Amino acid sequence: MAARRPDESEAYLKSARISLIGIFILGIIAAIYLARDFLIPVVFAFLIALTFRPAVRRLARYNVPPWAAATGFASILVLACLLAAYFASGPISGWVADAPEIQRTFLEKIRNIRSWFGGFLNLTERIQDAATPTTDAGVQEVVIKDSGLSAFLAAAAGYPANFVLILSAALVIALFLMASGDLFYEKLVRVLPTLTDKKTALRIIYDVEREVSAYLFAITAINAGVAVAVAVSFQFLGMPTPYLWGLLAFALNYIPYIGPVAGTVVAALAAIVMFDSLSYALLAPLAYIIIIGIETQFLTPYVLSRRLKLNSVAILLALAFWTWAWGIPGIIVAVPLLMTFRIFCSHLESLSGVGEFLGEATPPPDPVEATAVEADRT
Repeated sequence: MAARRPDESEAYLKSARISLIGIFILGIIAAIYLARDFLIPVVFAFLIALTFRPAVRRLARYNVPPWAAATGFASILVLACLLAAYFASGPISGWVADAPEIQRTFLEKIRNIRSWFGGFLNLTERIQDAATPTTDAGVQEVVIKDSGLSAFLAAAAGYPANFVLILSAALVIALFLMASGDLFYEKLVRVLPTLTDKKTALRIIYDVEREVSAYLFAITAINAGVAVAVAVSFQFLGMPTPYLWGLLAFALNYIPYIGPVAGTVVAALAAIVMFDSLSYALLAPLAYIIIIGIETQFLTPYVLSRRLKLNSVAILLALAFWTWAWGIPGIIVAVPLLMTFRIFCSHLESLSGVGEFLGEATPPPDPVEATAVEADRT
């Protein structure tokens, strides 16, 4: 076999390198998808630990043991989840029990505007045909036809229990991660070969801790304000269980773009069922839109610094990927994982271009200011 020329060998090596990188990326994607039952609680645990690690380290300066601080934070999270589940369980159970009546009421009220919701009504009529009421010994039962709807309802009913298991496992793992102090960081520093690698690793870890923690705490505070505003406005409008709508807004607002749209649609459908006047019913989704608009246009840009912001295109792509890979848990962790990856890329020169793409777009310079700066230089 004739020896390859240097330029052919270089091209061959470059093609092989690109192929290996592509195979490696596909392997990572396959592992993320196939190992989701194991990875979901682990990723949740690491995000919880990253969020509270700066606070645990700060309390350690005041002689508070890491295990005590970690136990306290985990207890607060568990208590918050239990209170939210307690207050939400009653109204949600009532809605599920009254689902057929709510559906009939909704269809009755929007019959006058049938032309506006033609496609949607066709879908709801198919669902209504799939559930036919029958009476046996004075007891009314709903017989579900074999249309796939029963499987969907069974999956929806079992999902909350599954999510509780995931969150419980994540809290246990996060508790041990936070209680271990800086043990993992020390181990990482010891195994890295050079001093430069040790410094880079620690810099990445502390930046991820600081920025992810700041982002999640800021978003949580913003979402709490949105929840209070929604609850107060819905109380004023006469919506039932306004605190439940506040909890719903708090949870949905963690999901960029999709969450506010889902909250608006659910509020509109519920208001149409609750109120006799359609024009008055539209006030609830309108109030929701106004609150979300104030939050996205004024509050969030003011609270979050530019280094905590991400490219909107990258956020949409991350939401699509993690939704495909992990479903609803993927939607929750998409943005924190994207931020972690952006920080990691920004510290490596070979991936700095990727980190720049994932960050928020830099506004173009003012022509007048740019001219003045150029004149000062000359």
